[in-house]
Amino acid sequence: MEKISINDLVNEVISDLPREILIYVAQNLKFDTLEKDEIIEYFKNEVSHYSAKVQKKVINCTGTLLHTNLGRSQINTNYSGESTNIEFDLFNQKRGMRNEFLIEFMNLLINSQDVCFVNNNASSLFLTLKTLKDEFEINSVIISRGEIIEIGGSYRLPEIIQETGLNMIEIGTTNKTRLKDYQKALDKNDKSLILKVHRSNYSIEGFTEDVDIKELRSLADKNDALLLHDIGSGLVISRKFLKKENISIFDNEPTIQESLKDGADVVMFSGDKLFGSVQSGIIAGNKKIIKKIKDSPLFRTYRCSPFTLYELQETTKKYISKNELEIPLWKMISLKYDDLYKRVEEISKVIKFEHSIVDDYSIMGGGTMPNKKIHSPVLKFDILNNEHLLDDLISNSTPIIPRTNKEKIVIDIRSTDRKNDEIIKNFFLSQ
Repeated sequence: MEKISINDLVNEVISDLPREILIYVAQNLKFDTLEKDEIIEYFKNEVSHYSAKVQKKVINCTGTLLHTNLGRSQINTNYSGESTNIEFDLFNQKRGMRNEFLIEFMNLLINSQDVCFVNNNASSLFLTLKTLKDEFEINSVIISRGEIIEIGGSYRLPEIIQETGLNMIEIGTTNKTRLKDYQKALDKNDKSLILKVHRSNYSIEGFTEDVDIKELRSLADKNDALLLHDIGSGLVISRKFLKKENISIFDNEPTIQESLKDGADVVMFSGDKLFGSVQSGIIAGNKKIIKKIKDSPLFRTYRCSPFTLYELQETTKKYISKNELEIPLWKMISLKYDDLYKRVEEISKVIKFEHSIVDDYSIMGGGTMPNKKIHSPVLKFDILNNEHLLDDLISNSTPIIPRTNKEKIVIDIRSTDRKNDEIIKNFFLSQ
């Protein structure tokens, strides 16, 4: 049996991985019974496996605009990574308040009294509930059964509430909850708050009944109770923008501004969903409550990085200055069908094998806007006639991630920027 040294084995592979990692991979292979050629092939496969794990740019051609597995909201960043004035007052030349500009302009955008930022929206809910329990002597959370949600990554609302030490009081039924259900729960539990959770990743239709924020505000006032609204999806775009761009899928989606105006004491939402920025949780509303959250010993453990705060600041500035189309998510949503079709046609011209351009639909994804679709033209390929195409797309130097449906490979470019069209065309030219 011909053997091969670790160094010679590493030299057999061309890879972007550091040599030290290649040596590590080679040293941990078990190939005592293999011949030299088999060892080399085995090692190359292992290196490919490791290379695929490296976080890198991919081109989202799934048509899912907020693809959780691909990082949700796409951003155009110019963050340098150098030192910033995140806690330094340049005007007075001394230590300043963290992200003061972002706080002021987020309050301006959503018309809140105060706001704070944590690393995701699950943190928003946990930290808010824990603070209210500790600082306001709350002992129970009243919630409709139709709003007891589970989202991806094993997040279950009852488990989050349990971790805060609060009791969860379920009211109503899965499809019907009335105002009197809340009143009965408040009558029996005088140290309770009301939590309304937006069903952003599923819908209940048909024989249903719900209670809106305005009604809950009146009830909360009568019972001296706090009202929290976990919206999750984080829609802050103006209705005027949606009307101007002829976008109707958000007609029934609540905005953060509307929730606060209708009376929620605190609203919680994600930064990387419909807000269109980086992963984060945003807690906004009553100044007294937000200050208590910021003063909580736990707040620092959930605090955002300078990069996250910078990106939230830049996105907020785009909303305030009415430059919404500079936010990649809103640019994708606003793309007109005919303009998208022209891009698809340009790619189609360089493809040498059988395919078709067909009408289809893109979706929001990311636990947002279930059952809502955006009309889009797509490229469609038969998997049976192109058995290696899927692997080739994904193993491209810049991986191209399509979607598959009923033995078809679908490339939907609504979910990627025009600048990536050249990479897609070059891939097909090389086939």
